Amino acid sequence: MTSFKWTIFCLFTLMVTAVSSAQQKFPLRAGEWATTTPSTTPNQPPMVRLYCLNDESWINALAKGTSCSVTQLNVSRTGASYILDCPMKTVQMKDKVVMSFDGMTHMTSKSSSDMTMNGKVSHSESQTDYRWKGPTCNPTADLNLKLNNAH
Repeated sequence: MTSFKWTIFCLFTLMVTAVSSAQQKFPLRAGEWATTTPSTTPNQPPMVRLYCLNDESWINALAKGTSCSVTQLNVSRTGASYILDCPMKTVQMKDKVVMSFDGMTHMTSKSSSDMTMNGKVSHSESQTDYRWKGPTCNPTADLNLKLNNAH
């Protein structure tokens, strides 16, 4: 079940990167970003991942085709909010996400998620911290580049 949660989290993160696609421009500094998400399991370290966040990664995230949809999207220069709905064969996931942009090199997101699996509904809350690392994306480390090059 833990690997399934990480898969869902990665899908969620890719959709986060797609939020700004409606305006066609990533509103913050383009390049490599580190995300830190606290663990929901006691005594476990936070999950840290690298992502390439730029205009191209937004377009690629949308163009690859996903079963998820983003609705009620609102983007401003200080943040974004949206609802992510992912109806899959065995799982239904719905997230309410609020992002805050703190300057050009830092943002945070808060997500309220409901997941239905085998008829059972579970609810979770999560927070992710995004920090800009630099203008160059490393294709062997950044998850967006790995996933986009794998297809």
